[in-house]
Amino acid sequence: MGMSSGHLAAIIAFSMWGLFPIYWKFFPEVQPWDLFAHRLLWSFITLILILVFKKQIASLKKIWLVPKTRNMLIISAILISSNWLLYIYAISIGKILEASMGYFLNPLINVFMGWLILKEKIRPGQWPAIALAILAILLIGFQSGLDQFPWIALTLSLTFALYGLIRKLAHVGSLEGLAFETCIMIIPTLVIWYYQPSRPTDILNQIPAWKVLLLSLSGLITCAPLVLFAYGAKRLPLGTLGFLGYLSPGLKFVCGWLIFKEVLSPEKMQAFVLIWIALVWYTAESLLSHRKVNRNKHA
Repeated sequence: MGMSSGHLAAIIAFSMWGLFPIYWKFFPEVQPWDLFAHRLLWSFITLILILVFKKQIASLKKIWLVPKTRNMLIISAILISSNWLLYIYAISIGKILEASMGYFLNPLINVFMGWLILKEKIRPGQWPAIALAILAILLIGFQSGLDQFPWIALTLSLTFALYGLIRKLAHVGSLEGLAFETCIMIIPTLVIWYYQPSRPTDILNQIPAWKVLLLSLSGLITCAPLVLFAYGAKRLPLGTLGFLGYLSPGLKFVCGWLIFKEVLSPEKMQAFVLIWIALVWYTAESLLSHRKVNRNKHA
């Protein structure tokens, strides 16, 4: 039963992340910066309430008192905030397909960064997958010029991979970590918001009441998949989790292409096909390698 509840939690988490573009498209009249600030504010409120409910609010003080952990989480807070802001911006300018490309690239960039920074070994069978992903990005750049280069995809995947790397090294729970990150970002965000031409409250008068309610749920919509993901991650092998992870960019791709009718240029389609081949290769290689290790253990 533990396995199936873990699978279900992970599938719901990745599906929620994958369908996020539909949620943000409900607010075409709201600027990306205002949407980001609201998401951060409501996430901050939701996370603090969860920590109070779980009697874990003291964990924020503990993080603050360890300089190394505190500094790492300040960097991760900047990375995840940049990622959120860019993601909301990408959706608002009709680049959901490019955002999905960024998250498709993520597993391969994670492996590459592990090799580059943590000196983790890349198995010979994994290199072709990484090479294909790099080739996909280079081809799209050469074919369509710098103005059409997928900067958003690359920046999204790099900020998210670096964020994951820091969170891996920081050894902090996902909820407490995110709560601390929102605490770090809430002050500069509110200060910048205050000096914007539009006040944070202006938006509440401009949109109907049901949209205000929907916007206030952005904190819950941000936190729920994280809680479910953490639950699934504890109960599932990393390989299974990685495989299920493709559900999120897959759904983003469907949202952009079929629901919001974004144009998929031949260059972008070519890049996607190369990235998908790379992911199939990477997944198959990981499964085979995992089986081989298990066989050797039981031999």
